[in-house]
Amino acid sequence: MDILNAHDLTALSDARGGFRVSVFLPTHRAGPQTERNAIRLKNLLRQAEQALIDDGVSAAATDQMLEPGRHLLDRARSGERLSDGLAVFLEPGGIRHFRVPLRLPELTAVGDRFLMRPLLPLLSTGGHFHVLALSQDEIKLFRGSRYGLDEVAVDGLALAVWLTMPRRRAPVHAFVADRGGTGGRAVFHGIDDDTTPLVAQHFRRVDRALREVLQADAAPLVLAGVRSTQALYRQVNTYPELMDDGVDGNPWDLSLEQLHRHAWPVVEPALCGGEAVAAGTYRELRGTGRTCTGTMAVSAAAREGRIETLFVRTDAPGPGKRTVIRLHEHTSAVDHVDDAAISTLRHSGTVYAVPRDRMPDSSPMAATLRY
Repeated sequence: MDILNAHDLTALSDARGGFRVSVFLPTHRAGPQTERNAIRLKNLLRQAEQALIDDGVSAAATDQMLEPGRHLLDRARSGERLSDGLAVFLEPGGIRHFRVPLRLPELTAVGDRFLMRPLLPLLSTGGHFHVLALSQDEIKLFRGSRYGLDEVAVDGLALAVWLTMPRRRAPVHAFVADRGGTGGRAVFHGIDDDTTPLVAQHFRRVDRALREVLQADAAPLVLAGVRSTQALYRQVNTYPELMDDGVDGNPWDLSLEQLHRHAWPVVEPALCGGEAVAAGTYRELRGTGRTCTGTMAVSAAAREGRIETLFVRTDAPGPGKRTVIRLHEHTSAVDHVDDAAISTLRHSGTVYAVPRDRMPDSSPMAATLRY
């Protein structure tokens, strides 16, 4: 899973000129349905090819632009390290692709810029968090958002060394052996193997290595494991964003979806409190001249840098059943949403792309103004 932030979206939006292709599709992570990943991607690339040719791009230039996307077909078919959605951005001489924890629509956009709207809900996940799953045998690190969890690959990093827990040796009981014929006995004193100090020492090393992996990341960390194991880790933890509550029980008894279902309520108040506060502020200011609705008015305010917080409806009317969108110089409803959201981000505003029941107003876009 790739976590996109405001900087990533504004950088993609800044890439303009010539012809560019945006491809979005839902993906299956594993199982026989992974074959559909490649079929969807292949069909969308075919549609992009036809759209480019219809717009006057030569067959040779079209083939050269789309070739990096075709190289993704095998990876899409295998499901290797995929998430719930795949976003692919193609331009002459380059490709950028992101595995996102979001069921994206099947959609291709062709024009002089990239399409951002399908990715806007990622700004409303409340950020991301981590889950550190602890068991008597192994440790795993997961990265998550509102939409799901993915295991973090730590190969080659210091944390990889400490993912295997110290082996618990079977206790050896003291017994007396008769040497027979010698008149003497040899006594073997066994040791009641208490591994708590060993595990605590191991957890200290995990904590140090984890800090290296997370570095300046201020994302919440949730522990998953039996309570006694969690308590032991908490004694040595130095990561400041460790949540007080955790997911109790053996984490390997849970599927990835179940682990996320238990972890999300632990972090949701910390991650999503800003959205509720922003919605409340909008309602308080409504009617004072400090709020704005309407496509044209919101877009203009965003370009002027006047928007503090923008709410965009994710289930507002969009391209409908079309799977190909043509982006042109003259803006459409889709362009206005992209323009308002990216302009707000560029001026250090906050964007929440949410369903209708979380909108503070009935309008498809609603903004709180700085002035």
